[in-house]
Amino acid sequence: MSNRQWLRAYEVTIGRGGGEGIKTSALRVEFSIKKGDSESPNEATVRIWNLADETLMRSKKEFDRVMLQAGYQENYGLIYSGNIIGQRIIRENAADKILELTCGDGDEAYISAVLNRTLAAGARPGDIVDAVHGSFDEYGVSAGATPELGGRRLPRGKVMFGMTRKYAREAAHTNDMSWSIQDGKMIMVANDGYLPGEAVVLTHKTGLIGSPEQTNEGVKIRCLLNPKIRVNGRVKIDNASVQEAKKDTGKDAKQPAALNADGFYRVIQITYIGDTHGQDWYCDMVCVSIDATSDRTVD
Repeated sequence: MSNRQWLRAYEVTIGRGGGEGIKTSALRVEFSIKKGDSESPNEATVRIWNLADETLMRSKKEFDRVMLQAGYQENYGLIYSGNIIGQRIIRENAADKILELTCGDGDEAYISAVLNRTLAAGARPGDIVDAVHGSFDEYGVSAGATPELGGRRLPRGKVMFGMTRKYAREAAHTNDMSWSIQDGKMIMVANDGYLPGEAVVLTHKTGLIGSPEQTNEGVKIRCLLNPKIRVNGRVKIDNASVQEAKKDTGKDAKQPAALNADGFYRVIQITYIGDTHGQDWYCDMVCVSIDATSDRTVD
């Protein structure tokens, strides 16, 4: 990753799925994006200042998708793609109008997709996941990273009828994985694995802010906004910089999250906070220790 974390870059696209929209990289934009490795759709709130009245009218009538790219000129990329599930116009003062978009990544597929299919005897776990992919695809969520599942063939046929998310959940649980929708793609990752690609090395020269903090939920890390950091991807930090949690010795004490001897962690939650005309331009993460030598990555 480039050490040159300066000169912010961003572009917001709002439009209709599969159709034309409008882009802006000049107006003020503010956003809060929450992503995690849980199955619930990732949420985002995006605010855009002073769009033309014609665009505001089109947005209310036509637009149902948002895509946000952000970072720095030497480290820039997609941080969110999702459905617009609500929008309103805020009048900040006599001169400024703000379009506020409430968004969900794959929420329509999560809420509405239904499976009605029968698999023949001899089907493999991967066939179940393929059926899930096909059902979600009808709602604009395509197949993303998925490990090789392997597993035994079904001894008899399997009737699949019900909410698609139920079968995604079952497939993940059976194969010791988690599943989620990330930027319009369904991904599955082994619970002791991670997405492929190099770990993002975080130091104070590459955007780390303050000291990482050990908590019961995981190691919390803040850095400058970095689109290379992904849910279920890896980061690497110097463990000597981690503020260790105070040990709780009470009867129901929770143990703080484990630290990784080599400094490798898997990102399980990430919040992007940004204001193109303000100070905020950060990633806040919760990470868990990961075996950097694990071969349970995604093809």
